[in-house]
Amino acid sequence: MQSFRDQKLRVVNMSWRYGASRYEGALAWHNVGASPEERKEIARRLFAIERDALREAIAAAPEILFVAGSGNEDNSADFEEYIPAGFNLPNLLTVGAVDQAGEETSFSTFGKTVVVHANGFEVESFLPGGDRVKFSGTSMASPQVANLAAKLFALKPDLTVAQVRQAILGGAERNGRVNLIHPRNTAQRLGISL
Repeated sequence: MQSFRDQKLRVVNMSWRYGASRYEGALAWHNVGASPEERKEIARRLFAIERDALREAIAAAPEILFVAGSGNEDNSADFEEYIPAGFNLPNLLTVGAVDQAGEETSFSTFGKTVVVHANGFEVESFLPGGDRVKFSGTSMASPQVANLAAKLFALKPDLTVAQVRQAILGGAERNGRVNLIHPRNTAQRLGISL
């Protein structure tokens, strides 16, 4: 986190997430634990250490807006305790995925911490060497929100994380549990004309 602060970053995209089951799988792979129950208990303890440290690190950098992908398992980020997607912090936006029609994708993880959405379905991406391929996932959606935030900070450097976060949320278009980003509405809320 200190490196982010030293570089005076305003936005960090975090297109990853996982829960305690990741530890459980690694422990099973390495044959750690006398039983599945013991393995689960060890996994919960290890995961809690990382979860708490990450939450503390993000919370300790209120001048940086963190943007996380919610996940691609069609489940609840808060129920699964995904990190960082399951955190509820004032300097974090967790992003779900929609298709080109603005409908929530069948894979997008949801939940009370998933507060905004962006296109995450067949997003054209570049590979090393210049080849193009279409990828789907919340890792395609969260960079779009991070991009919007970065542009807002670039256009108005005096904006706070709270102002940018609120403008993104307030400018988004709500349709059921989808809250689709709308860059023009967001910019207008901040007095920026496009």
